[in-house]
Amino acid sequence: MLVSEWTVLGWVYLLVPVACWAAVVRTRALGAAVFGILAGLATVLVGLEREWFFTRATAEVEAGYPFAAGLVILAGVLGERRLRGPRPEKGGVNPVVGAAVAICAHALVGTAITFLYQLVAYDAFFPSLAEVPLPPGLTIEHATGTKGGCGSNYCSRTLTIGSTTGLSADQVEARLRAALAADGWTPGRNGALVHPHDWLVDRRVSEVFVSGRTVELSGSELVSAQP
Repeated sequence: MLVSEWTVLGWVYLLVPVACWAAVVRTRALGAAVFGILAGLATVLVGLEREWFFTRATAEVEAGYPFAAGLVILAGVLGERRLRGPRPEKGGVNPVVGAAVAICAHALVGTAITFLYQLVAYDAFFPSLAEVPLPPGLTIEHATGTKGGCGSNYCSRTLTIGSTTGLSADQVEARLRAALAADGWTPGRNGALVHPHDWLVDRRVSEVFVSGRTVELSGSELVSAQP
């Protein structure tokens, strides 16, 4: 995840919308509702970082976060205005103006992330286990994890696939290959099956090599990822 590369900046990126809403909130019920929605959006980013779930649109979610959060805050401000009328004029900096400036800057950072992905999203990577679509009855019995490091142009982990219904190794391979094909994985070089790692911004691909119950799951650098 891009924001995880810089821990402090990542937390700032995550919490700017919450701070902006805290500066402008005027009502208890609507304010709590907006806080809840913003917390939900932030949780999505944390979940992607912690691999609580997987989506191929990770880069797009990261880049789109400030735009979604900005729309939520705008809806909250308009809703509170409808409930309580125009905000009383006070001396000093108008908090709504300050929050608007911060959200615009936040959105610019989100736009910059899209372009930064084009610069940094080319290295080899460890694909998430969630990228492998397991049909009912198949489970991951063992995975080597990411401690083994990466090769010259790819990172890989080895999985052992088990069957809860007593399928043989050949049957496990056949069911897994069928599930991969149904999920959009296509034949690549050297017998691999390949699939785009991301949706639009990150153009690298994930690769799997299936042999019986053994699966090698790899993420290649961009220049070597093409089949």
